[in-house]
Amino acid sequence: MDAPNPSSMPTFASRTPLHIGSIALNVRDLDRMTAYYRDAIGLDLIESGKTGARLGAGGVPFLHLEHRPDAKPDDAREAGLYHTAFLMPTRADLARWILHAARTRVPITGASDHTVSEAFYLDDPEGNGVEVYSDRSPDGWVWTNNLVKITTDPLDIEDIVREVEPTVAYDGAPAGLRIGHVHLRVGDVPAAERFYRDGVGLAVTRGGRDGASFMSSGR
Repeated sequence: MDAPNPSSMPTFASRTPLHIGSIALNVRDLDRMTAYYRDAIGLDLIESGKTGARLGAGGVPFLHLEHRPDAKPDDAREAGLYHTAFLMPTRADLARWILHAARTRVPITGASDHTVSEAFYLDDPEGNGVEVYSDRSPDGWVWTNNLVKITTDPLDIEDIVREVEPTVAYDGAPAGLRIGHVHLRVGDVPAAERFYRDGVGLAVTRGGRDGASFMSSGR
């Protein structure tokens, strides 16, 4: 039997006891937003209509765009979504996406090496934050007193793209792509932390860093 293709398999972050199955965004311009997530990220358009669209990968829908023409623009000063993070199954998948983003001139707002992951940051046409990233192997993550080491260092993009041939095509999102995490803006970090810890059951894995708290299920 042939070994399974890693690109077709969701990573461990999608198999933890509690994980993100899907998210929904209210969008003003449905066609434009659908085109962005299809073309820039590579998601498959699974279903569309006048009231919304569902996109995903490998036949699994996980991004729902709800058409709300009168929705107000996001206000970075208020509580809400900071970004949605799309988790590539492998580093090579991330490399293929990087080359695609370069060829098609997808606007990038930042990139960082977080020790546990390698990430790129974008904004969709209506200002919603987007992250495209791949995790390093959890076997190499550094834990101290149940807190994981996370850094914000310069990203070695050239090292990532060496994972694949420069002429390789990005034929859409790999089948194992999923939403790995979301970041939220909150007005009171300790109060939000208590809610997600005590009410939802998440564990704090990194706290007190730049006024942020990182929480997870299954480490």
